[in-house]
Amino acid sequence: MKRTLAALVLAVALGGAAFAHQGATGIVKQRMDAMTAMKDAMAVVGRMLKGESAFEPAKAGKAADAIAGHAIEMKTLFPDTPESRQAMSEATPLVWEEAQRFNDLADELAAAARQLSQVAHAGDEAVLSNRFRAVGKACSACHQDFRQKKN
Repeated sequence: MKRTLAALVLAVALGGAAFAHQGATGIVKQRMDAMTAMKDAMAVVGRMLKGESAFEPAKAGKAADAIAGHAIEMKTLFPDTPESRQAMSEATPLVWEEAQRFNDLADELAAAARQLSQVAHAGDEAVLSNRFRAVGKACSACHQDFRQKKN
């Protein structure tokens, strides 16, 4: 269980920090920064779940709230403009071709993060792991089709 959780944390952490942040500007930089903030928030909770840091309900809840806020923000950070499609963007064309599905996945991530926040703020450490995995799966679902694969 801890191994699977650790693998999920690592996958999310490595996936959010993108290989092309250098040189990004404007809206692309904004969304890369938001993705990095979500990655960092996942790492906060992940460290607690792995026992690398003490479980702090308020800190875990704040991290989950940050993820939820950035998930909703994602729906505004992908306008169909030339600037948004810069070469260093990691977004696939599907973001704009299937905008509704992309937005639905952002909503699903926000909902999963809100559930994580609720159990974190309540101090329900027993349920935290399941909610954390749900957030990770929501991240992965979006990255599957809407983020360029790394070479």
